Amino acid sequence: MEGVQPLDENVGNTLRSRCQRNKLLLVAFVAQGLGLFLCLTFICLYRPAPQVQYPSFQSIRIQFNALPFSGCEKKFFRIIPEKAETMKVENSSIIINCDGFYLISLKGYFSQEVNVSLYFRKGHNPISIQSTNKKVNFITVVSLAFKDKVYLNLSAHNTSCLPVNGGELILIHQNPGGFCAH
Repeated sequence: MEGVQPLDENVGNTLRSRCQRNKLLLVAFVAQGLGLFLCLTFICLYRPAPQVQYPSFQSIRIQFNALPFSGCEKKFFRIIPEKAETMKVENSSIIINCDGFYLISLKGYFSQEVNVSLYFRKGHNPISIQSTNKKVNFITVVSLAFKDKVYLNLSAHNTSCLPVNGGELILIHQNPGGFCAH
């Protein structure tokens, strides 16, 4: 039995080889962990941040003035939208692109008493507003949907001329985040 080592020497070699193997595994584990940490750090530092998209916010402020006319014209005002508005005006109507509740504010100054009709949905009755002391100051909240159109219709008593001195119509979307089509 020359090839067989005594039991005491054999146990010592086994413990020594296990310790070396455990040390190598520990070093490999630390190297892999360090590599993973450096990789994640690189990805986090050089990857662009995601762009946050906020819900579409719709609003418009329109000033209206009487047209300079010769005689009496049926077209009673021209709409002057502000430059930075997010809603469109087509054929004297405000086009609604987003579903939701809208705050509508109407202020106007006239040379006589007028009746104002605020239309906002095809097939629905308009909101009638009576001027008092040649002024209109009206605020409401209505539910509007995609493709609705908001527009005004004025009528004056005992005249075919429409006595608009000036005013403004404001629409503000109250709950952005719903359905929008642009």
